[in-house]
Amino acid sequence: MSNMDTNIANNTTNTETKTDTSIIPITNENKPLAIQNPENTCFKCLQDKQVHKICIPSLGYTSYFDNFSSRVYLCDSCLRQYTNLEWWKLETIESKEDWYEIYYKYEKEILEFIKSLPIQGQELFFTRFAHGDKSYMEGQDWIDFELGILPHEECEKYGYYSPQEKIAYKERFPICQHPVNKIYNDESKSCWCPFGSHGKYNQICGDSICDDCYECIYFKEREIPIRDILEDDWNDYVVYYKNKINGDKYKEKFEKE
Repeated sequence: MSNMDTNIANNTTNTETKTDTSIIPITNENKPLAIQNPENTCFKCLQDKQVHKICIPSLGYTSYFDNFSSRVYLCDSCLRQYTNLEWWKLETIESKEDWYEIYYKYEKEILEFIKSLPIQGQELFFTRFAHGDKSYMEGQDWIDFELGILPHEECEKYGYYSPQEKIAYKERFPICQHPVNKIYNDESKSCWCPFGSHGKYNQICGDSICDDCYECIYFKEREIPIRDILEDDWNDYVVYYKNKINGDKYKEKFEKE
């Protein structure tokens, strides 16, 4: 442990946390703004005051902190009221079976505390004070993304699915005319659209997001029952179906007399 008073680390205190349960629609007009003076701001109360600066070094395999490190800044009051000071000794546990496996003894508790912080405090932990795999967004963009209000173009810049893409997949894929059930040679099943999106059998959204539904010009609510297509016929079906949908347009374009 570094940058923290030794006498504080030798005490324990209450671990109760408080969360804000109010539900207020977030817009660009009332959204939380990223902290302007992070070096002297408590991550919990967000007050500009003297803080304890706790550095959490990166660890190895199996830890959340595998190739990721960050800092936690807390005023004395928040440190004692909302955390157990044993956490910040950063004691590690190593696997007896796998010497690569190492994690912090109180890693779960630390992460739960971080996730209970106001979003401005979380941003400091996950972005501006972070180093490694998980830290590559601008502070305000991270806040906006977590709140679901980061514009689609900005999400694309970071390689994230935008809220618009998530909504389009959830709302469009289950009711669209174009997806079909794909039956594999091993008798497993899924559902695919010739225009790219896919999910589970019988047109159920998959666990991952597909961005093809967003702004898809072919979307149409289903009017006929879904059909089954064998794996061996899939590539031919895609060619057939796209030609069926676009055939007249291409004929008009390329077969003019």
